[in-house]
Amino acid sequence: MTRPHDIAPSLIRIDTMDAAWAEASPGARLAAVRRAGTELRDKLLALGPCLSVRTFPLITFPYPNAYGLAGASLSPAPYVMMRNAMQVVQVSCKELDRVVTILVNPTEPDRSIEAPYFAKQVERYGQFVTQKLLTKRHGSVAASLAQVGLAPTDIDFITYDHLHVQDVRGLLGTDAPEPGHTEATTALLPNARLLVQRAELRTLENLHPLQARWYVRDGTRDVPADRIVVLDGDYRIGAGFALVRTPGHTEGNHSPVLHTDRGLWTVSENGIAPECYAPLASDLPGLRRFARDQETEFVLNSNTRENTLDQYTSMALEKVLADPSVDRPEFPQCFPSSEMVKSRLAPGLAPTFSHGRISWGDVQVPGAASVSAA
Repeated sequence: MTRPHDIAPSLIRIDTMDAAWAEASPGARLAAVRRAGTELRDKLLALGPCLSVRTFPLITFPYPNAYGLAGASLSPAPYVMMRNAMQVVQVSCKELDRVVTILVNPTEPDRSIEAPYFAKQVERYGQFVTQKLLTKRHGSVAASLAQVGLAPTDIDFITYDHLHVQDVRGLLGTDAPEPGHTEATTALLPNARLLVQRAELRTLENLHPLQARWYVRDGTRDVPADRIVVLDGDYRIGAGFALVRTPGHTEGNHSPVLHTDRGLWTVSENGIAPECYAPLASDLPGLRRFARDQETEFVLNSNTRENTLDQYTSMALEKVLADPSVDRPEFPQCFPSSEMVKSRLAPGLAPTFSHGRISWGDVQVPGAASVSAA
């Protein structure tokens, strides 16, 4: 597997958070991460914004209310509806003297459904109910790129906040046939490399039973070794894009940080709505009371509790890094990779506020005119 130094100088290691995460006591660690996060925020802002960001919704799907809102909501509805989205991010990388294009969370739903959690939903309710009535497809990775004039060959990197329900074999290809096939899989993105924390890959090597239902077990199997870049810590690429460790939801969770005209954004699934980072500002029945009763600043996405204390601390870091929303300053610009949305299928579970999308700058299309933000 490719190490960061093999593709230097495009990946720049950031050590600002190292000592804070090394604090042994959870309480001391939380305080240290908040302090170091303020320093990191200043450093990232000083580098300037990225060139462009575009958000493309991929699929809307049901997700257990008890997981997404950690039991805080008073709605009897069993599911919230969440919309998974991909960001296309471009940065000016002076170290390479060119534009670098990164896909954040390029999910392929037809592959994600092989995760045991979703496979069991199909088994229980059937293909028609799960794939037609409860979910809505909005687009694909290839179609989204085409909308802004980019070709699959233009993508340099892909990354996910974590690898729950992800299968990258279709995007990066394989050097051996997948089960049921006679030939190796051809990569949709022939020049792209996956940026992933070592801890996340280590999880896939030997899944715990409480982790296994959320991972596509063979999602990275037989992907050529040089297509995977193993990270240990925090990194930036050019100006306006960084990957910052946010462990807890999974051991190898990290959050993309984007710098636009509205300041800094974080992207993750630690919280499924902006109000999960500011529950006292929520209009959802139960959230404010939950926050007061539990004396908690956050409502954690709780489908896996690999390390609840660190997930709380990671949400605190995301909130420190993110600027307040221009539209609703009581909510930080913490963009859920799968964001809760209003739906008649989830009565009483409409978000108080939704970011919807991140859109900024002019998309640089090789050999063509740039595509401006709408």
